[in-house]
Amino acid sequence: MNFLKIIFVFTVVFATKGFAQEIKFKETLHKFGFVHEGDTVKIDYELKNIGDKPLIISNYEVECGCTKMESVPNPIEPGQTYILKVTFDTHQKYDRQDRIIKIISNAKNSPSELRFKGVVLKPKKK
Repeated sequence: MNFLKIIFVFTVVFATKGFAQEIKFKETLHKFGFVHEGDTVKIDYELKNIGDKPLIISNYEVECGCTKMESVPNPIEPGQTYILKVTFDTHQKYDRQDRIIKIISNAKNSPSELRFKGVVLKPKKK
């Protein structure tokens, strides 16, 4: 019985060894306050690779095409920080907005979730 426990522990240790990347975000929630319909909201999320292997952000998932994130062209080295740039297009969006972005990577804590909130007011009168 103890032999099986030892094999299990070794299996867990070696299985997780390949996933030594981990993302840590400075903040995962951004409140953009009040904007007018038609404005583009720009949000920066600072992250750090707190693992010991290069971090690769391969994709992201959002609820609609109104939210976009710039691609991350290179791996983020251990200890390195990086700024993810997100834009939210408020065209045809009104009232309270609460959006989630799922960050897909090779990190052990993937997918990571980022969130932003705010209120979109009627367009400015011209």
